Amino acid sequence: MNAVPTSDEAKAQARRLRTALAAAGIEIGHSAALELLAKTHGLADWNTLAGTAGPAGAAGSRPGDPSGTGADHAPATSAVIPILRMFDWDKALAFYVGYLGWTVDWGHRFADHLPRYVQVSSGDGARLHLSEHHGDGTPGTAVLIEVADAAAVHAALSAKDYPYAAPGLDQEPWGLTVTVSDPFGNRLTFLQTDGEQARADRELPPIVTEVRVPLEPGAAYDLFTSFGWWVEYGREGGAAVTVADEVVFENSRGRLPIGRVLHRGRPSHWAMTFTLAQDPAIPTRLDAHFTASDGGTLVRLEHGGWDARNAEGRAKFTDWPVILGHFEAAARAGTGRS
Repeated sequence: MNAVPTSDEAKAQARRLRTALAAAGIEIGHSAALELLAKTHGLADWNTLAGTAGPAGAAGSRPGDPSGTGADHAPATSAVIPILRMFDWDKALAFYVGYLGWTVDWGHRFADHLPRYVQVSSGDGARLHLSEHHGDGTPGTAVLIEVADAAAVHAALSAKDYPYAAPGLDQEPWGLTVTVSDPFGNRLTFLQTDGEQARADRELPPIVTEVRVPLEPGAAYDLFTSFGWWVEYGREGGAAVTVADEVVFENSRGRLPIGRVLHRGRPSHWAMTFTLAQDPAIPTRLDAHFTASDGGTLVRLEHGGWDARNAEGRAKFTDWPVILGHFEAAARAGTGRS
């Protein structure tokens, strides 16, 4: 077995290799010795060996090494640093240093005409490695970077004169985010997590309505998602609802989009966003669950997605029992039951 050495072991081996070659009248530099050493371990180059090697001081403690501690897991590490592919150092500098305001910590090239490998870091400790080496990373990689204040990040970036990005400040279920793409298609998302208590304080419980229908779950699901039963409360005529290209439309007042399909899980779960009588920029969510019960199906409709931004509109949605009453009636009429 050709065990990959740690970085310290590899450098020591390279020094011994240089000494042995010098004794034979062959002079090489330390970088060349590192490259030769990587080849002896069946690796493409020194950067590959350095990325594969265990941490310094980890000799004898690799997974499966019977001479080590006996642990069968990878040794703990203090940091995970993504390696992102780059193709143009000047564009990388303009983005990471000029736009993001990060710092170049160090860089390495074996020669002026060879690929560059660089570490950049933010003022609060985030680190990335940027590499021009073939095989180091894939364009289009997504990286999540936790920050204390996403709004401050957004304000700082918005103040920069950088013509290739205009990120927004977005509230996601998992926190406040700012997303930018570097010149090579890698996507960086700065995330301010809310924490469990903040989410609990912001989110309101869903409005829940249940009906039991004399259909098996698949048939109940099909009837529900056909929306042929839909009658908007307060209107005499039906308010036909249709679905086209995963967009849900209500057609009684023209073709009004009222949501987008999120999940089709026949026979047990249907989900969609819901914007009827609401601000489309802050959609709520409908989840319909279908569970076999007493020879029929229990249909549970949850109207959720309420928080401090749309809480005022929650009180308007008291009519779900009436609307689902039409669904229950349609199910019973289809089976001949009253």
